[in-house]
Amino acid sequence: MSINHRTLHVVTKDSSDVHGDAEVGSGVHTTARPLLLLVGALAVLVIAYVHYSLYFKSGYRGIAPERFGGLTISRAFAFNAVAGLLIAWALVVSLRAPRLATPAALAGVGFAVATLGAYVLTRTVGLLGFQDDQHVTEAIVAAVAELVALGTLGSWLAVSRHRGAGAGQSTIHRSP
Repeated sequence: MSINHRTLHVVTKDSSDVHGDAEVGSGVHTTARPLLLLVGALAVLVIAYVHYSLYFKSGYRGIAPERFGGLTISRAFAFNAVAGLLIAWALVVSLRAPRLATPAALAGVGFAVATLGAYVLTRTVGLLGFQDDQHVTEAIVAAVAELVALGTLGSWLAVSRHRGAGAGQSTIHRSP
């Protein structure tokens, strides 16, 4: 550890450490990073469940006004349910397999952006010939979960990028 008048460098064991065990004094609580992954996984799982429920229980299974590459809006709901389940699983597994954390978090962010984007399209101009103007609880739950996934997984990625940029060093700026 080296001390400068304005900067304190704290060397960590591993810049890809998911748990943040060696990060001392950086302002990030040691349980915050895995908690971000777990909350992100839960949010992705909620998104997946909403799409599963809409597809299998709420009649979205038969919606197919248009196709694009063999994909209909109803198949997109089924695909979304399966993809969300797999991404949530990968996020939870990444707590024990840290090398999986960044790809899983990126997949979770991409998934949340894609589902939120598809929701906005179906509410405005339509997607695959499907336009929805119903106000249902599932839409609100999914939109909130998508925002939570974006916030938590995006934060995890930002913290990880910050830690990785210093090649295992965290920088703390102190006032003179």
